[in-house]
Amino acid sequence: MKLNVSTVLILFVFSLFCGIMIISIGMGNEFTAINKVMGPLVCNGGVKLEAAWEYNVSHPGKAIYDSQWVCVDDPAATALDVSLKTNLVAGTTYGLLMFAVLLIIWAWVNRSGSK
Repeated sequence: MKLNVSTVLILFVFSLFCGIMIISIGMGNEFTAINKVMGPLVCNGGVKLEAAWEYNVSHPGKAIYDSQWVCVDDPAATALDVSLKTNLVAGTTYGLLMFAVLLIIWAWVNRSGSK
């Protein structure tokens, strides 16, 4: 089975969706190291990317936590919220990696010598 343009486009959109929604937003908030790797791309030079956790008490009896990604400048101790940028950069990067892996798997399964 050959790859046509529509199949590649669907695979690309699927990979980006999974990279942003599942890996970056879903798993990245639970396992913060997944998104911290993208710190040099999101924050400038000597600034660190950190997760800031907030506890929401608007619902009695429920513990609702929210995370924000912030760039922290150590000497000045100022924090800049970069949650959206972090999720988009990390998700797009992981989505492109997933797309490449899926294309390699597709090529391996459908190589010309296999039956």
